Amino acid sequence: MEANEGGGAPGIKYPPSEFSQKYQKVLAPSGSLVSPDEMFGEGKPFGKDTEDKTRLAFKVTLKKLDKMNPITEENKHLLKNEKIDQIVECFPGSLPKNLPEQLSKMKWGRPPAQVQTWQDWWDCHTDISKSLEKQTGLIKQWWKYIDRAYPGDAEILESLKRIISGVLTHPLTIGKSISTYAASRGKDKAKSIHLVGTDRPEATMVYSGFFTEILAANPINPIKMTLVSPDPANKQLAQDCPPSSPMLIHQRCKLTAWDGLYHDFWDRFIEKKKVEKPDIVLGIHPGLHAQGVYEFWEPTLQLLLDKNIITMFTFFSREEYESTILRLDDLFVNYKYKGTNAFGSTHSKQTPHNPDMMWASNMYSIVFQGRTVDMSTMMLKDQKIKEIN
Repeated sequence: MEANEGGGAPGIKYPPSEFSQKYQKVLAPSGSLVSPDEMFGEGKPFGKDTEDKTRLAFKVTLKKLDKMNPITEENKHLLKNEKIDQIVECFPGSLPKNLPEQLSKMKWGRPPAQVQTWQDWWDCHTDISKSLEKQTGLIKQWWKYIDRAYPGDAEILESLKRIISGVLTHPLTIGKSISTYAASRGKDKAKSIHLVGTDRPEATMVYSGFFTEILAANPINPIKMTLVSPDPANKQLAQDCPPSSPMLIHQRCKLTAWDGLYHDFWDRFIEKKKVEKPDIVLGIHPGLHAQGVYEFWEPTLQLLLDKNIITMFTFFSREEYESTILRLDDLFVNYKYKGTNAFGSTHSKQTPHNPDMMWASNMYSIVFQGRTVDMSTMMLKDQKIKEIN
């Protein structure tokens, strides 16, 4: 389940995206951000009229954002970063154009167990940090068109890093879930993850090439990735690489997809031994807290618990996370972990229905395996519930 872009209400366009799309030919004509000196002036692509329109467009965009994100005494400290991020998001081509290619050629240079935080990850990717410093310099040159005080190079660099975390949170969360929770296998023995309830973000991760960070988190083992969902975003992948015909998307990664619900997929393919049992099942933002959504998930939840499959779910906010725990507690879930997700996005945004709450992709996560109760006798099993938070 994906969030509305920018965190606004459904059907409302996100002002930075509107600006970025409309003014790409002015700020990033070839897809990469350039300096204003290259675009405005005598003998340059645009004259003073376009320059003035760009300045006015920035002003209008910021007014829209101020209206969309009300500031209160309770949330002003939370919105500090978001206000900077929103301006940075206005710049088309602000992230390195070849970021997926860069990442595909990089190794972490340390065991996955030693990459526990975003800071650890950035320490492994100093070349990307350097490319962001160049982007910071270009954004600084454009800031004279913005009616806001320049926050400083360090703040802009951190903003770019937060935006990248929003792009990479899915592959890193997936990759680390495999390396942390899947059973150990010998070198070159594939590990299998089933992604359930997938939609556009997971499909985009595959098409863009960012999935290579899943492999970086698992340098010893190839990965078999199966996407199962009735969402329209999954339909094309299900046609291109059904379970009977996995696609080799990387020399160390096979992909397959199926259009439907996971408990039906299990009955049709796993029970009949046409597809392997997964090492781990992962659902990104399943929406289990929502009325009318949980009912669709319940057969799959019961199946995963009965089959004792390691399962992980992620959540946008503490509110969703806590509401989901209440539902899972009723199923006698045996938790392996529950709390904040180390590789949740740091690109947080204001929650539309509550100006004092923030959300971010994969902010919280829950990992469980089986039940604490033997359902045939309703007696507690001899195992402890591990409370993390």
